[in-house]
Amino acid sequence: MSDLPATARRLGLLAAALLVALAACSEAPAPSRGPAVISAPPPPEALPDCDAIATALGELIDGLAVVDPAGTRQDSADAFSLSCAWRGADDGAALGAIVIVDQQPLTEADMRRAGLYVDDPRVAALGGFIAYPEGRLDGTEILGPVGPQVIVGPVTVTLAANARGAVADVTLTQAVDGAVAIHRLMR
Repeated sequence: MSDLPATARRLGLLAAALLVALAACSEAPAPSRGPAVISAPPPPEALPDCDAIATALGELIDGLAVVDPAGTRQDSADAFSLSCAWRGADDGAALGAIVIVDQQPLTEADMRRAGLYVDDPRVAALGGFIAYPEGRLDGTEILGPVGPQVIVGPVTVTLAANARGAVADVTLTQAVDGAVAIHRLMR
């Protein structure tokens, strides 16, 4: 089990990575079978590319251009990630997606203890949960620089936006739907 400072540090790093991308542009038993079972972290080559992520996000990025088609990849001994960002040419809009595969993933128990756990049926269907500040997610709120983290086993997917221009009306519900679509790319 991670201690609370390590959890907070990881969440801070995730938020910082998303901000950089935007600026550049359980105690419950695990299921024994089915799509929610993840036996091992996926390898780095299993991460979707920015084009595939764009397709999964669909209308969320309509009118936006990818900042870097290859995205930004980071690797460490404990995790690897891919960040993709899209920007609006005329309206200052920016939206980013990050996929992190962590060898020591955040757990439901960690998030409950930290007061960040959110249960969501869309994510539960994948065998995961959402981490979000104060453990309360109002799906009608506008997506900002700290988005809901959709965590399924060792894979965390989150979206963030600057709430300007074409992404000014993107809600947290849409962000969760987008993150779920990205998770499904890796299944």
